[in-house]
Amino acid sequence: MDNFDIKKFVSEKTLLNENAPGYDTRKTGEPLPTLESVKAAYEAKNTESLNEGKKSELDKKLAEIDKAGAITTLEAKITAIDEAIEAKNSRINMVQEDENLSELIDKKRVKDMQKEIKLLERSKKLYEKQLDKANGKKKAKKEIVDEYNVEPHNSMDEIEYKY
Repeated sequence: MDNFDIKKFVSEKTLLNENAPGYDTRKTGEPLPTLESVKAAYEAKNTESLNEGKKSELDKKLAEIDKAGAITTLEAKITAIDEAIEAKNSRINMVQEDENLSELIDKKRVKDMQKEIKLLERSKKLYEKQLDKANGKKKAKKEIVDEYNVEPHNSMDEIEYKY
């Protein structure tokens, strides 16, 4: 006990080892946290977490609305592209059916229209893929059938030779 230095012991804060909430953030001269202040802090924290729960429910509902809006938008785009394809196809068919008109119409212009139709069909497929993805549908992968496995092969043991 002769070597015990109380000033050194207190200065290292080993004597004051409190486990009260707010003790670590307390500055010198401030009062220690009381039961009421700890309760108030706890309730404030819980009400924030409840508000966050309500916000997350609201966020989920808004996300569902956004998803439904995106699906409706994609369906409208696909419908508009279908109508444009039908209109262009009917114009090309009308020109090809009438012999008098087909002589007067530029062939390059008809080919340009057919290219436009192909581009519209590609964009329609792209929108359909996006729509399937938004709906959560997955296309079934095509199964590759091996031609060799379709029919059973005769092994050498099964073949009979006649002499």
